[in-house]
Amino acid sequence: MITQANGVEIKNLKQFKSEQLFGASITRLLESGQLPSVGFDHVRIPKGSALQPHVHKVAESFIYVLQGTAIVTLDSKNYLVAVGDTIYIPPGTSHGFSTANEDVILLSVQSPPIYPENSAADIKFKKGHNPLLSKT
Repeated sequence: MITQANGVEIKNLKQFKSEQLFGASITRLLESGQLPSVGFDHVRIPKGSALQPHVHKVAESFIYVLQGTAIVTLDSKNYLVAVGDTIYIPPGTSHGFSTANEDVILLSVQSPPIYPENSAADIKFKKGHNPLLSKT
């Protein structure tokens, strides 16, 4: 990491802590003190898996596909997404991901953060649905 006196930082992805949330690997790229109203995450969903549809009540999200292909389900409709695609998800929109033959890697920007450091996550799954990432 390179840090300058004025607070500028340059960090490699490997310098951040990753967490397993709902089976996906989530790496928070912003700390709460940097931009408190924004979440910025590197997300890896393993091949052959599905993240069940869920809703963020307050947060809106913007997702960019860095690697792989996936099916994104938005309000019960399926769309194929691939490298270079962007997905805007307004608050309250049901969405989920499934992968087939390869991992998918996403950058996720949210406001407010979906996984704030000091409070509960803004993520709700349908009743009766297992929130854990499942193999397809």
